[in-house]
Amino acid sequence: MNIQNHAKITTKEGVLRALVDEISIPEHLDGRARQRYRSIGDWLNRDNSTIKHFEPAISSQGSFMLGTVIRPIGDKDAYDVDVVCNLRRSDKKQMSQAELKAAVGFEITAYAKAKNMNQMPTDGRRCWTMEYADEANFHVDVLPGIPGEIDFRTAMILSGRVSAETTNQFAQTALGITDKKRPDYHDRGADWLISNPRGYGRWFRRRQAAILETHRQKIVARGRVTASVEDVPNHEFRTPLQDAIKLMKRHRDVMFDGDKDKPISVIISTLAAHAYGGQQTLVDTLKAILPAMHRFIEERDGVAWVANPSYPLENFADKWTEAPRKAEKFRVWLRQVNRDFGTYLQASRYDQLPPELAQRMTETTMSKVRPRVSMATPAIAVAAAQAAQAEADKVLAEEKATKPWLP
Repeated sequence: MNIQNHAKITTKEGVLRALVDEISIPEHLDGRARQRYRSIGDWLNRDNSTIKHFEPAISSQGSFMLGTVIRPIGDKDAYDVDVVCNLRRSDKKQMSQAELKAAVGFEITAYAKAKNMNQMPTDGRRCWTMEYADEANFHVDVLPGIPGEIDFRTAMILSGRVSAETTNQFAQTALGITDKKRPDYHDRGADWLISNPRGYGRWFRRRQAAILETHRQKIVARGRVTASVEDVPNHEFRTPLQDAIKLMKRHRDVMFDGDKDKPISVIISTLAAHAYGGQQTLVDTLKAILPAMHRFIEERDGVAWVANPSYPLENFADKWTEAPRKAEKFRVWLRQVNRDFGTYLQASRYDQLPPELAQRMTETTMSKVRPRVSMATPAIAVAAAQAAQAEADKVLAEEKATKPWLP
């Protein structure tokens, strides 16, 4: 949700929040994205839908689910909208992955034709992709799935790594999803790839339970029933963790613009959520999570591991082994984002972002925020920046002595 406020900014919190306001998806586009995937859900459940009897349910995943969507850097770049299509009354004995993919694809294509879309959906490895070539410029990936609770429980038990409590907490939201690269893609009854986006979303919300509960109580006091923190709408309330992740994602996007090996958002979000301790401000949140994120990268049998909290057998960093450059670029980014934000957070003044940090917020963003910031004299600003840089370097050097993920 973008908050328009043209008052002068006199704190670091104000500067950082103003940056987040500018890089966040505009409120009207966020609403349009939600309307569009709900429209797809309505289509799949219409009376003459060929899959209505399977009770298809559409839900968001990824950054739209987490409330961490940011504007693309380029004006012509698309917003990525990831959604799940769960056929709640189907199972792997009734259809193969290929049959599920084709069934959902048939209806998605019919939807595109009915809506006079310029491009028909394309069939990817796991998803159907829909392109909306209009002012919103959405790129929508629809992931077909079926309930995966039984396979999830079986995998958890056989692994011997996961507690019964964790298994019970996440089993009901588990999904079996399609994947063309599996050798049994065309076989009914075969094992499916397991995913758990709804479970991940619930975990992410629970990491912010205290601050979300405070806001939920305010909603209830205004007369609206909101049963739990999971029901607090992302588009109505932004948390410090969501805002911190947005800033880190923008820093990543500019630092690795066009690089396919850049750090992926789910790893950034997972490590940040693990490191979050319920801080109430964006400044305190960044101070807490940035130096701590690397501590949640495990080593399992010599392999770097960032576990999916909602399916601990899945490693979000699995590609680091086959493509070591991805791991190296994550290391480089993590050190740089610590340095850039650390320099600013350690500064005694609020009114001068370090040049490296300002650059990675983009000049377009800075040009909108700078006029609102009450400026100090140049001499004071330079001295503060130099002192803060020295302090940030000291913190990083101390971490480097014992923590391998800060190279």
